[in-house]
Amino acid sequence: MADAHLGYEQYHQPFRAEDFARSFRSAVETAVKENVDFVLMCGDVFHKSNPNPKTIKQAIDILTILKRENVPVFAVEGNHDKTIKDLSIYDLLESLGLLFKLGLRRRFRKNEFLKSKPLGELNLVYADFDGLKIFGDTHRSSHHFRLLMEDRYLPDCDVLALHLSVKEVVDFEVKDDYVTVADLPKARYYALGHIHIPISKKIGDSWFVYPGCPERYDAREYSKRIEYFESLKVFEGCRKGFFVVNGFKPRFVEVESRELVLANVFAKDQREAVEKVREIQDLLSPESILVLKVFGENVNIEDLRSIVERRVKSLRISFEKVQRERKIEIKKLNEVFDEFELGLLEYLKRCDFESLMDVVVGYVEREFGIGEFKTLTEFEGGKSEEVKVEEKPTKPKGKRTLLDFLGG
Repeated sequence: MADAHLGYEQYHQPFRAEDFARSFRSAVETAVKENVDFVLMCGDVFHKSNPNPKTIKQAIDILTILKRENVPVFAVEGNHDKTIKDLSIYDLLESLGLLFKLGLRRRFRKNEFLKSKPLGELNLVYADFDGLKIFGDTHRSSHHFRLLMEDRYLPDCDVLALHLSVKEVVDFEVKDDYVTVADLPKARYYALGHIHIPISKKIGDSWFVYPGCPERYDAREYSKRIEYFESLKVFEGCRKGFFVVNGFKPRFVEVESRELVLANVFAKDQREAVEKVREIQDLLSPESILVLKVFGENVNIEDLRSIVERRVKSLRISFEKVQRERKIEIKKLNEVFDEFELGLLEYLKRCDFESLMDVVVGYVEREFGIGEFKTLTEFEGGKSEEVKVEEKPTKPKGKRTLLDFLGG
């Protein structure tokens, strides 16, 4: 499991914190029914490193379910859990016997499940479950992780639990900090957190697995996406849950989460926007969260808000102004250019480079008084003839264009 994000009041809605607790509880209760031997928590149990008392109690109550069933929990800190101090909320849960924290620690730890490997002034605490070696560590930047791995601080092992992005495993573009498979020690199974959608990928002989967040952390993790431009289209989103692993092979187990619908609508006017939004309403339930984005030229989203918000649990609505497509009129040449300009175009088509250079140089000399010249090719209605000009440079007579010059 990973990324429970307990205490997260998504969209500033207190009921969302209850949703995150409920989905995490559902995952734990389902894991017990699956008769698991132990649980790996791969970071971000909490949304904040200093959770409020209610969130701490939720974590204690849920993890107690596993303790009563004698199911040990091995955990690594995520970027939302860790602090700059020696202790974190994980240490409190560990002191209550609710989990065992893995990774670099100042104190030497040894008990029924934990062992320590001295590394200078620190100790690498890992788990040994019936001979299965489980190593892990807190979330680190890729730079810091690679520096530590130069000294091989994490050894090859059976199971490695980390909270970071592995580039080759993530199917979509990784925009944040990441490591590569080559940066990691060898393991038979990589239990990973930080990416919020479920991913399981076999690379070589090893499985790399992100269970994802049990609840829908943001709109990109929608349960349903609606696109309504020319026609209405509906796309299914990702599932939510965790992985049960048997013989190093992962199997996804789904848990229920609140429906979060992402809808994008294009409307040329207010009337069309209202009609399309009313149609979308039929695809929603009263318990849905709707994230609605309207594209158009002139739409009042407050009117749309009053229509929709009574039909769903929560509404997020925004508007983006876009210009209506305009047809480009293609005109004929004689509708754009006059008779002289058409003649000039025809001449330039036939003109070789040297002749063209004579025209340009002559124009520059005449207009800006540079150098001396005796003759110049002049044009009238597309026809050319040699004309005599003054021996001495003339002074510029204000701004003129090459077209003016060529046209006499």
